[in-house]
Amino acid sequence: MTGMKKLNSPRGEVGEIDTRAPFQSVKAAVSLFGEVANPRDRFSVKRRSSENVFEKETQLILAQKELDKIKKHVDNAEAVKAKALSDLENAKEILQNLTTRLTNVRESKQSAMEAAEVVKTQSKRFEKTLSLKAVGYEAWRQELEHARKEYITTITELDSSKQELTKIRQDFDAVMGAKLAALQATGEAQRSAKLNSERIGELSFEIETMKASIEQLKLAAEQSQEESEAQLMSYYKNAKEEVQKNLDSLKNEYEPELMQNLDVKLSETSAEIEALQEHIKKLHASKMDSVKLLISELKEATKTLEDVAEEKNSLNKLVFFLRTELKQVRNEQDGVKEKEHAAVALAANLTGELQGRMGEAKPAPSTVEDLEADIFYVQSKKIEKLQLETEGARREAEEMRRKAQELKQEAEKSRAVAKEAEQKLELVLVEAREAKAAEQRAFKEIKILSEVAKVPNSKFSGKIKISNEEFEAMRAKAKECEDLVEKKDAIVMAELQQIYKRKHEVDRKVETNLKAIEETKAATETALWSAELADSFKVAIEIELKRSRQQRQKGISDDASQKLEHSVTPISLTTE
Repeated sequence: MTGMKKLNSPRGEVGEIDTRAPFQSVKAAVSLFGEVANPRDRFSVKRRSSENVFEKETQLILAQKELDKIKKHVDNAEAVKAKALSDLENAKEILQNLTTRLTNVRESKQSAMEAAEVVKTQSKRFEKTLSLKAVGYEAWRQELEHARKEYITTITELDSSKQELTKIRQDFDAVMGAKLAALQATGEAQRSAKLNSERIGELSFEIETMKASIEQLKLAAEQSQEESEAQLMSYYKNAKEEVQKNLDSLKNEYEPELMQNLDVKLSETSAEIEALQEHIKKLHASKMDSVKLLISELKEATKTLEDVAEEKNSLNKLVFFLRTELKQVRNEQDGVKEKEHAAVALAANLTGELQGRMGEAKPAPSTVEDLEADIFYVQSKKIEKLQLETEGARREAEEMRRKAQELKQEAEKSRAVAKEAEQKLELVLVEAREAKAAEQRAFKEIKILSEVAKVPNSKFSGKIKISNEEFEAMRAKAKECEDLVEKKDAIVMAELQQIYKRKHEVDRKVETNLKAIEETKAATETALWSAELADSFKVAIEIELKRSRQQRQKGISDDASQKLEHSVTPISLTTE
């Protein structure tokens, strides 16, 4: 029966040797084993891992960009803190200078009061001498000349004090204008600080959300990594067992050279698998390190944000203190203006009294000694009034100098605050430009990552096959990223527009303040002109008084000579 054929056997007759090749070529054998070693599960695992890596990279890039912005805000806050500390040191030095000046003013006030007491004692002594009529005509003339010289010196001192007062008033007006502009700038800076604080709060909220998302991504990445490793290990074990079985079954049937080639290829594939596993472990470790570093940096950023909030509160207190000082200075300015009006009214009253006294002095005198005593009394009273007025003018001048010095210092501080606000505006513009540049970099990095994610899949096939749902999800994520970038760009542009509006408002307010300063300067010029007119009237009155005195002295001398002549003629008659 050996020569008969079996009905269902693919081979020939029993006992014959099958000389046909089991494979047409080595390529066919490798492709057969490759089909066994490349099921669909591996493609799905690779695709999911690449998508997860892509999402993690994009989220880490966005988080790093936000962290850079927060670091810049923290640097700006530290600069503001250093500026505030330096301003505080300057304020302490200014306070020490003001205390020394106050002590000097008190000493000068004490000396002026002592001089006033001396003048009062002298006037009382003159009144006593006049009442007793113990002073002769020559002594009275000397005292009158001395009083006249003192009167002239007081008038010159009054003129110099008026000039100093006008200079101080001009400096005061200029300093007030600068201080108003500086306070407006501080208000604008406070508003911008408020907006920045709101922005910091939003960023802190976004950081918290990013922390939560990073934790979730961390857990998901670990789970997906473990699942992919388990699937790969099980898959490679099954594939290895199948290949081993096939090799064991084929060892008895095929040539030894082919078996050696297959063993070499199997060892190469196993080495590649081990290298791929090590590469996956290294990637996982590097991602975990970057996530830990990002979490530590976020913690440091939250601490710095808390420090910035504390510094903001201290700056708000400083602005409130400056506003109260501005109110006090305005009240003092109103008091100085009232004193100026009172001085003008007092000068008008003095001119009226002088004219009235001149009119009253025209009637004939009763006796020469009474007339001289009345004139000397009136002159002494006028000199005393002028001395009091000059003393008050000196005190007001000292106060105005002190206030002008304080206002100059405050104006310097306000200028520094305005400069700081301009620097903050420049920083905001720089941040906006950097945000746009970071946007462009993010788009480029996303493109690069997408290309990198496509490379490992291209080793297996020339095209990437994904489902419609995954494609729509990726498309939606890309759209969300674009919308988020557009929103941030719109927010930055809105902030820039608000800053420009504030700048225009500040310029407009500065123009109005300059107009008000010019109006006050014109008013002071008119007041000075009226004061000069009053001085000219005083000079004319003094000249008329001198003329009247000379005429009176001539009349008195003529009367005395006539009396002497009348007294001499009877004596001569009796002698005859």
